[in-house]
Amino acid sequence: MLLKCTKQAEIVIQLGHPAFSAGVLSLFRRVVLAVVLIVSMSQSQSVELRIAHCLHGCPVGGSTENHLILRPIYALSYSTRNKAADWAAYRVTSGSIGIASSLSREALVDDFVEETLSAADFINAEESGLTRARFVPLVNFAGTPYWNEVNYMSNAVARSRNLSQGAWYGLEWSIRNWVNRENEVYVLTGPIFRETPVTASLETQTQHRVPDAFFKIVVSPDNRATAFIFDQDLPVHVHHCDNRASIDEIEKATGLEFFPENPRLVLGSMDTSLGCF
Repeated sequence: MLLKCTKQAEIVIQLGHPAFSAGVLSLFRRVVLAVVLIVSMSQSQSVELRIAHCLHGCPVGGSTENHLILRPIYALSYSTRNKAADWAAYRVTSGSIGIASSLSREALVDDFVEETLSAADFINAEESGLTRARFVPLVNFAGTPYWNEVNYMSNAVARSRNLSQGAWYGLEWSIRNWVNRENEVYVLTGPIFRETPVTASLETQTQHRVPDAFFKIVVSPDNRATAFIFDQDLPVHVHHCDNRASIDEIEKATGLEFFPENPRLVLGSMDTSLGCF
């Protein structure tokens, strides 16, 4: 991923090792920005970011006007035009998962992007069958000191209540169940916008577009993966396994290219690990 700058820098951003202790964490031992190496070059050079939230590189192909937001527990590319992230990437570990029942869900104004939807834009969302949801879920990071960063509005999106309570919830549960057995997994997720919108908009004067569908790609460190596409109007009783898709399908639907650092990557299947037979 290239950003124009006056110097060339390689920045490796890591979440840390799998388990977070239940007690006090050492900020020095759990430092997120692990390595910063800056080499002086001519002013015509670029900055190359290597982001450890993204296995084999973050998606490419989005708008050059997007905001790339890097946080300790996730990375995302935010579209101010649609008022939603084009993609979000994160790594879930057995130590990052926690109990979220007592944690705040209060929306936070983003420090880095002013042009987001606000909590007020979602006040009447339920009348359209929508809810304020998150690309990066709270429970997956409730065991870390960074859990509140999922509440930034750049991580928010309008998702149908039936999808949130049905197939989306089922897949999230399956991911956490697998991580608790196998230790870690990488996730890529984001919206899909059809040529003709099929989902109602929020009742707000803020220019935006509600996604018509969503994608999610789950990848293990040993390069097994399963991908999904969920339409907004999916009935609540539909199982997440009934919505498996190919990565090629998602690339065509989004215009993104996945795993750019390993274009010849051959992926195995995570189907059975996620409850799909």
